[in-house]
Amino acid sequence: MHILGFDIGGTKTAAVLAEINDGIKIVGKKQIQTETAFGLENSLERIKKIGHGLLDENNVKIAAVGVSCGGPLDSVKGLILSPPNLPGWDNVPICEIFSGEFGADCFLQNDANACALAEWKFGAGKGADDVVFLTMGTGFGAGVISGGKLLTGPNDLFGEIGHLRLAKDGPVGFGKAGSIEGFCSGGGIARSMAAYTRAKEAIGIKTAWLKDGLQESDWDVLHLSKYAADGDADAIKIFEAAGEKLGEAVSMVIDAFNPHLVVIGSIFVRCEKFLRPAMEKTLASETIPLSLAACKVVPAACGESLGDYAAVTVAAEALGADCSNKSAEAFEHVLPVYESLFSRYPALATIRQPLADAFKVLYGCYSSGGKLLICGNGGSAADSTHIVGELMKGFLKKRNLSDKVKNDIDIAFDGRIENASHYFQRSLPAIDLTGAVSLSTAFLNDVHPEMVFAQQTFGYGKPGDVLLCISTSGNAKNAVNAALTAKALKLKTIALTGGNGGELGKICGVSIRVPGKNTPEIQEYHLPVYHTLCAMLEEAFF
Repeated sequence: MHILGFDIGGTKTAAVLAEINDGIKIVGKKQIQTETAFGLENSLERIKKIGHGLLDENNVKIAAVGVSCGGPLDSVKGLILSPPNLPGWDNVPICEIFSGEFGADCFLQNDANACALAEWKFGAGKGADDVVFLTMGTGFGAGVISGGKLLTGPNDLFGEIGHLRLAKDGPVGFGKAGSIEGFCSGGGIARSMAAYTRAKEAIGIKTAWLKDGLQESDWDVLHLSKYAADGDADAIKIFEAAGEKLGEAVSMVIDAFNPHLVVIGSIFVRCEKFLRPAMEKTLASETIPLSLAACKVVPAACGESLGDYAAVTVAAEALGADCSNKSAEAFEHVLPVYESLFSRYPALATIRQPLADAFKVLYGCYSSGGKLLICGNGGSAADSTHIVGELMKGFLKKRNLSDKVKNDIDIAFDGRIENASHYFQRSLPAIDLTGAVSLSTAFLNDVHPEMVFAQQTFGYGKPGDVLLCISTSGNAKNAVNAALTAKALKLKTIALTGGNGGELGKICGVSIRVPGKNTPEIQEYHLPVYHTLCAMLEEAFF
């Protein structure tokens, strides 16, 4: 699968083409000056051009477009809402524009959230459930991952800590004097450098950069870091002051969100050695000790390529694609279970790849807190119920609860059932859409019989969930309609069929087509296939 990403900034815009296949690989990139001074339409046309250039050079069809851009914006409606670094970009329906231009769904996210996703999926935050990413670039914002979910808020402004005030007076950032952005962003540090330079000059002392004739337009973090690297005391002192304020900001983050990890980008990546000592000293004095002990503060691992990965991850996350390579690692772990199917049923060798793909899709779903919806008719309805039974309780292994959960359950039951927690098992959430008799019969009688599974998919399904449609022919109309509904809701889909896969084989992202000359033979092969899939998932998670 290929994704086209756009990292839109006030100065530069990059178009990136990436291949998603058990991880992410950037296969092409083009970059231009955004040139906002020449108007919105000029910028958009030039951005479209570099996107088409990448697609033409690589001759691929894309699954989606991702856009990372500074806020404010509306990620749900796909609107860019007058960012300060993009003058004239007022209520721009960027997703509608790019969807029409490139023939694929487009997804938008603010740059802090996009970078948080990228660092969490395959950067410094990989493997952690609670991560806060701090931009620390031209501005200062945050993207927050909590419990394995990106938090956005109703206006996509969750984590805008740059607006919080650290001092009554100080450099202006985010429209507020003394704000975190005023002290810790690139612009803020540059303003602090200017104020420091003038204060020294007022008492008759010239800084090294003033003696060197460095123009005031070049009083910035880049030049300051060069002086600091040469051991200049004034440059080091300015960085120490910024590091102290950064420590105050990070302390607020740790106290408020209790994350496993705080990842800081841009300036911190390049200037960590000048900022960290003062930051850590402040953290030690300001932060709740237990929270600080549980958290690491690290530079972004994606480095200068973070914006490229962020733009692609916006779309990959919306599609439920696995960028982190975790599913591939999990698949290696369950290989013995997988291979046992083909040693027992050599005729199923034709489904080796789709079965592996189905496992990876479901592993990604469950890793992200999603659920499985299943539908089928007749014998396939019985299979739907059967699968739910294997996933919602122990199948081949004991699924023991953690001591904390056991304790919580026993306290709740309060002796009404002795050792109540003993009777619970961990589950992989799955819903059989064939089992809701009252809902199904009412809907097929009052509304439309062929939409009975589609309605339940619409009601239960959330992005990140998976729909499994079982049909020996692949043409069951109620299952086909459910698959189309799942596609509209951005759910991943798996078809378990026979023959040529029918309509479901064309619609679903993964199509497992077993051999068999007739319905009974196909159903006989379906059983060991889904038993193996359930056993692989159980082995991976328990």
